[in-house]
Amino acid sequence: MSKIIKTTAAGGVGFLAGLLLEQGLESLTGLDFVDGLFAVSGSILAALSVNRELVQAAARNIEQMFGKDPLEITEGEWRQFKELNPKTAEWLEKALKI
Repeated sequence: MSKIIKTTAAGGVGFLAGLLLEQGLESLTGLDFVDGLFAVSGSILAALSVNRELVQAAARNIEQMFGKDPLEITEGEWRQFKELNPKTAEWLEKALKI
């Protein structure tokens, strides 16, 4: 649940920051950007940065478990990791969209 809250909070802050950036650029330059373009972009980037931290934590767990880079583990090692850490493996797969 904590991951959802962090992602939502970061997305909200990113949305507001993007909205302010968009309004500021429009008033400074006189250009009319697509409404919400920067707001949505800021929201997505902020949410991704939270998920990046989660992916990095999972990668450290894999390195500690197998003593090698996560990209170098075999299919059997991945299945072993999934058996021991089912929740972590599940959200890692979702974050990486495997």
